[in-house]
Amino acid sequence: MDVQFLNQLLEKYRAGSARIYITDASTRILAATEEERVGTVGRTAEYIIGIRRQATIDNGRFTGVDEAANFVTFGTPILENGQLWGAVIVHAPVPLAAQLGNTLQTALETALDYQSYTKEQSATPLDTIDQIAALMLAQTIDMDVLLPLMYRHELEPSLLRTVICIRLHYHKTSYFNISLNLGYQSSIEQLREEVVNRIRHNRYLSTQDLVYMADRNTILIIKSFLPTEDLSRSYLALDVVCRDFADTLNHFSAFSFSIAYGNLYPGVRLTAKSWHEAEETIEAGRQAGKPSPFYSLDTLLFETVCRHLQSQIVNKLLEPALRKLLRKDGSLPMELISCCEAFVDSCMNLSAASARTQLHRNTISARLAKLKNLTGLDPTADFKDAFLLKMLAVYVKQKNENKE
Repeated sequence: MDVQFLNQLLEKYRAGSARIYITDASTRILAATEEERVGTVGRTAEYIIGIRRQATIDNGRFTGVDEAANFVTFGTPILENGQLWGAVIVHAPVPLAAQLGNTLQTALETALDYQSYTKEQSATPLDTIDQIAALMLAQTIDMDVLLPLMYRHELEPSLLRTVICIRLHYHKTSYFNISLNLGYQSSIEQLREEVVNRIRHNRYLSTQDLVYMADRNTILIIKSFLPTEDLSRSYLALDVVCRDFADTLNHFSAFSFSIAYGNLYPGVRLTAKSWHEAEETIEAGRQAGKPSPFYSLDTLLFETVCRHLQSQIVNKLLEPALRKLLRKDGSLPMELISCCEAFVDSCMNLSAASARTQLHRNTISARLAKLKNLTGLDPTADFKDAFLLKMLAVYVKQKNENKE
């Protein structure tokens, strides 16, 4: 709040020898009838803010003023939208102290309410939409704040919602070093605005969908669907939407990008969880080295499952198999693991695995036999062994990636 306005309030309501000061929430004095106190800390205000209620305070303890003069110190907290804004402290005769304190409290809180109202009225629709998106993506959602905002903007809270996460990776150029922000920041800002504007005008987005810039590199789309018993159709629609986003982003040469989406959830309470799942899918795709900028569980099924393995599967099945594969120097035979994984990926077909790896069929057969001899896993005879072998290969890659 403007200090000049606070001083005008003090001039208007000061009376006789009364001493008044107004502080912020940290008890720093913003305005006072004794100007030399401005900028210092009010000890009485510390007490009032600590108890968060009005109080008449013992003179001798806080002011040292002659009690015979019938002066008291009255303090009251100032609230803005239920939050502590500061305090008013009045030192005046008994009949006057509480009256001045309450009058200044009413005047200040009315001014703060009006200031909040004018700020809300001047906010653009996009500012409010960003506020709604931020509330929906919070780990703990304040439904008392979110729902009125959604209803005001005709957003239906009960729809199915998912979060599509777009991660931008800006390229360095011969003229600017982005990591050092040497003259490039304004261009990045303009580029982001253009990208977000293109996405907002995507043909698959409706008035129920929100586009939100979470940070410098992350664009989030909160996509909504009508409730349905056949969720598979909604997920297929999401694939189409994400590929369309990818087509749009491919027109920009200043960055590369990754796209993924989280699960669909009814309502708004699990929106943050969907965002987290989308980021996990992008991370799984990055670790797997998948070339496509659009990562989905269709192509990352094992990578995603492996990120959520029960500890019993890891400790009882995968880690013991890895220990059996360790060489004397402590390293793993990655060529053996990769070759056997390619055999599983080729539907246990030697010819297809040979074409995939550019290895002779006999070489692949020999490595499969070696794997069986070391670990007991035989993907040619048991689907469970083939599954475990695939999980073992993915687990090793993720483990090595996390070490780096």
